[in-house]
Amino acid sequence: MFDKLQKKWGISGSRFFWVMVAFGFTGTTTAWITAQITGWLSIEKFSTTFWLLKIGMLLIGYQVLLLFYGFLFGQFKFFWHYERKILSRMGILPKIQEPYRLAVFASGAGSNARKLIEYFNLDNDRSKLARVTLIVCNKPEAGVVKLADEFDIPVLHITKEELESGAHHKMLKKRTDWLILAGFLLKIPPALIQLFPRKIINLHPALLPLHGGKGMYGNRVHEAVIASGARESGITIHYVDDQYDHGEVIFQAVCPIAPEDTPETLAKKIHSLEHLHYPEVGAGLLQNAKNALNTKK
Repeated sequence: MFDKLQKKWGISGSRFFWVMVAFGFTGTTTAWITAQITGWLSIEKFSTTFWLLKIGMLLIGYQVLLLFYGFLFGQFKFFWHYERKILSRMGILPKIQEPYRLAVFASGAGSNARKLIEYFNLDNDRSKLARVTLIVCNKPEAGVVKLADEFDIPVLHITKEELESGAHHKMLKKRTDWLILAGFLLKIPPALIQLFPRKIINLHPALLPLHGGKGMYGNRVHEAVIASGARESGITIHYVDDQYDHGEVIFQAVCPIAPEDTPETLAKKIHSLEHLHYPEVGAGLLQNAKNALNTKK
């Protein structure tokens, strides 16, 4: 049951512990205060006044205490989000548009994942547009897993078989709005692409359609670019379809290749372009999607 709750809320194990502690303290304190008021005012059990007090404590006292203990245990943001949802459903607060939830798929060190997290999660204004709420990784030992711990973001460890079988597809659909590939080495299956139409993007370290396809990642790409005699390389941000590095191009940026460049020096140039453009282009797509949604309304 606890695992399901943690997945539903999209929080890490440590945060889940403190959230549950806050709930526990809130429930206990609410019951204690209710009992004290009942005794102080000599309210007869199960009388109309007794039930009015109970309802009042649940509707008002419990909510206030929840925010208090949330603040005390460092989980105020979680509980304020929780309360706002309730108040907006009751019509007390206007409906709020939730930030897009981004799942970053990565298999390596996670340098681009870091830039995405810093760009969205650590900026108050941009975090209203979107937040990285999940890291999906097929390699338990990958550096991106440590990165997720650093920023307190839950990790979904997924195998090739689980990805292809759709074992986690429903959960992903429920918990995320966009999938952002950042050095993810497994092919995204058609079933997942259908669940997220034009909401899965990838970053390739070359100018597609050149130097893409199965097995073309990391230094392999840069070696191929240099071996081709090309005078420039760059990055391509594109939608994901059912073929490797094939979907519709969204954005490209170019850098020159010097005669003395090696795969390693070219990789540094490419990384600079990736870190600069990937978060910004992603934010542009998300803002356009948000604008289109508001227009429909």
